[in-house]
Amino acid sequence: MKVYIKITALMVLLLLPLGASGQFSTDDRVIYEHMRYSAEKPFNTWSISVGYGPLIMYNDLGDYTIFPTHWNFGPNIMVAKQVFPAWAFDFQFLSGKYRAGNSKYYSEGELLDFSLNSRTYINQLLALPGPINDKWNFYFKLGIGLSAFRTRVHYAENDQVVHYGDFGPENADEGYIVLGYDKHDPYKKTNRAKELIVPLGIGIQYRINRSFDVGFESTMRFSLEDKLDNILVGSENDKYWSNSISISYKIGKKNKRHSKWTYRGYGINVFGAPKNDPLVDEIRVLEEELAKYKDGKVIKTDSITQIHNAKKIYGTANLVTVFFEYKKHNEVEMEALVELATLALNMVKNKSWKADIHGYANDMESAEENLEISKKRCERVLQFFVRDLGLSEDRFNILPQGQEDVLPSDLESAGGKLSINRRVDVVLKK
Repeated sequence: MKVYIKITALMVLLLLPLGASGQFSTDDRVIYEHMRYSAEKPFNTWSISVGYGPLIMYNDLGDYTIFPTHWNFGPNIMVAKQVFPAWAFDFQFLSGKYRAGNSKYYSEGELLDFSLNSRTYINQLLALPGPINDKWNFYFKLGIGLSAFRTRVHYAENDQVVHYGDFGPENADEGYIVLGYDKHDPYKKTNRAKELIVPLGIGIQYRINRSFDVGFESTMRFSLEDKLDNILVGSENDKYWSNSISISYKIGKKNKRHSKWTYRGYGINVFGAPKNDPLVDEIRVLEEELAKYKDGKVIKTDSITQIHNAKKIYGTANLVTVFFEYKKHNEVEMEALVELATLALNMVKNKSWKADIHGYANDMESAEENLEISKKRCERVLQFFVRDLGLSEDRFNILPQGQEDVLPSDLESAGGKLSINRRVDVVLKK
């Protein structure tokens, strides 16, 4: 009974792939057509944001702490253009005052920051591209900009502006340590100093409705010349950390979605252009494989020919034939496994039945090699009956024939590459 159950279960497993016609889907999101991105559809692409948040300076005078002593806040404005769902550019302006220092000196000042940045929307690069839960966007930001600033260096003890003359009489003519202020009058404004910066940061956006979003952005803005504090010493260039909570207005028609809140569908790459259908590529590869193995495929005769040849060779048509590829002995087609399992079920029901396993090889190598591969083919079939299905080995007799008693040569192709003689016949003996 255990053997019967085992064989039945295996047959079910073998037949399942033959009857499967659908495919599983892992994308259970509800996406309406107006939410799905396409280059042919019109979407809103411009937005303007206003925000406010802390501006924290890290320079040669400052102590590098996670929570600085001095926090200064400032506004910012951004105008953004969405190019594709995954990519955008923005022009950003921010301003603010800053202070950073240690127990002896500190620098303070104020700056205007102008930058042009690219945004990469991380959620549009995932396996299921699009906003998270139709509410969240996450992006990475990189840009180039210009900081126009003023700065003074003070003594921490009395807040006096530091003079170069304090470090020796020979420096008296240098004036105060300032930039953007008069060297001899440290509180008189002059033209701002300028420095190139590189913003690098991350951002989060939350969609309120079709017109408004709220967001949070955090960027570290690296200076390229190390003069924000007018102190050209230290192991690292000056930098400042800008954080902002903002509200965005999406410019455009109210009945259209902004493209950053669309879902990049199947067949669209990150640049919004059609991409190759992977199914087409799979079909092409399959066609190439079929062409590659065309000369080695197995020829299966029709049932009438098989019955005729079986009666002629074995005197019975009670058999199952298993075909093999050229020089192969391990691979057995699923269809053949189902037929072998059906034969095994009949043998379980009829305890007296036995079977002979005849193996053949077409005349392509030496007689010894053909005999050896036919033996291995017999053993592979026997292994399926005994190890996989649990039948007793003493009910089978393997008879490797090699190239002996093969079927007529007119059933083979030119050169012998295609042959029905690469096979095993399992002949049932009642």
